[in-house]
Amino acid sequence: MSEHIEVVTGNAQIIRDNRGNPLYAVVPFDEYQALLDANGRTTIPHEVVVLMVEKDLSPMAAWRKYRGMSQAQMAERLGITQSAVAQAEKQGNKSHIETLRSWARVLDCDVAQLTD
Repeated sequence: MSEHIEVVTGNAQIIRDNRGNPLYAVVPFDEYQALLDANGRTTIPHEVVVLMVEKDLSPMAAWRKYRGMSQAQMAERLGITQSAVAQAEKQGNKSHIETLRSWARVLDCDVAQLTD
């Protein structure tokens, strides 16, 4: 099998098959190590980040919208009022850990993903 090597920006190399399909990416060891180190970090889906940035939403509100729920639906699932949901979602609000745990269960995410 004939393989072709292409050097791309950032010192990475792409090894392609004879049809031009990428097979492997070769990166410098320090970049590889950084990828391994980042593997255990908390991440947030791109769609949630877009909601936070473009709509200026708190992480709690962005996750709720990402999961397709209204404030009323969220309130029902949490056993609280819609106004309590609205209060918790305000930018800069510091929710109690138990509140964050309840929201994380309903939204199927980690507590760390609901905080700034």
